[in-house]
Amino acid sequence: MEFEDWAAFDFSYSLDLRSLVPHILAIEEYKAAAFNPVLPPHWLEVPEAVAAAAVDAAKTWGRGQDAPAADDPAAADEKRIPVRKTAKARTWIRERFVPGTAALSLTDILALHGMVAEEHGASGPTAGALRTTPCEVGRELVGGIHRGAPAQRLPELMAQYVAFVDGAELRSLPPVVQALLAHFFLDTIHPFVDGNGRTARLVAAAILSRHGYNLHGTYALMRYFYRHEIAYHTMLHRIWQHCPFAVTPFVAFGIAGFVLELKSVDAFIKMKRNRLRDAALAAPAWRRRIGAPRLN
Repeated sequence: MEFEDWAAFDFSYSLDLRSLVPHILAIEEYKAAAFNPVLPPHWLEVPEAVAAAAVDAAKTWGRGQDAPAADDPAAADEKRIPVRKTAKARTWIRERFVPGTAALSLTDILALHGMVAEEHGASGPTAGALRTTPCEVGRELVGGIHRGAPAQRLPELMAQYVAFVDGAELRSLPPVVQALLAHFFLDTIHPFVDGNGRTARLVAAAILSRHGYNLHGTYALMRYFYRHEIAYHTMLHRIWQHCPFAVTPFVAFGIAGFVLELKSVDAFIKMKRNRLRDAALAAPAWRRRIGAPRLN
């Protein structure tokens, strides 16, 4: 979006919900995995090689420069950077957004951004605060430059955003669709100096957590976006070209990633159950083979 486009901006979008039905049904198929507290170890953090490429990309994201694709192993191995963690924010979400709690507020969003900034060594006046300067992000590789909302309009737009996220229209949609739309519009506004994408993904996690989804499971969406960083940002830029935003491809992309992770959890749970069952079946045979202890 260009700065002049913000004069006509509103939270309008087009969504082909019918085309998303197969994706939503796939989530229902693996719903038990979405709520299960036992999770595969790989869900807990983004793999280092993937994170290295994604962080390298993020460094050039605001400067309009090209970056290696996150799924390019050679590019990822050139320089390994420690995984960007959001453990503090995720712990806070798990405690704050349990089912039945109050809806997301601007105070919550600012708190999440403050924690993200703190955990990435960016504490200061911009942490947990709306930016007061212009914002440009992007690069030619993903479709050009996106200009965030004018700084002077951010208080007004963020108040509208919170009302939109908790509005009747979004609450009528499946939780994962609601979470992804909240993610999309926060990233569109780009209200912070840095950490907008991470904060948007945490906001999505908060919405899903409030609907009872396991928080580590919602973090899997971050993993999926990191793995497909170029496709993720390219899709955002294409959608940003026209308002009302045609968000169906982005929502389908996010749901597809979520389903893939749910499938991995489902397979992990079944593997664990099979091992426990095999151990239980083997125990009587083992005892029979050993026999009763001999008396001397």
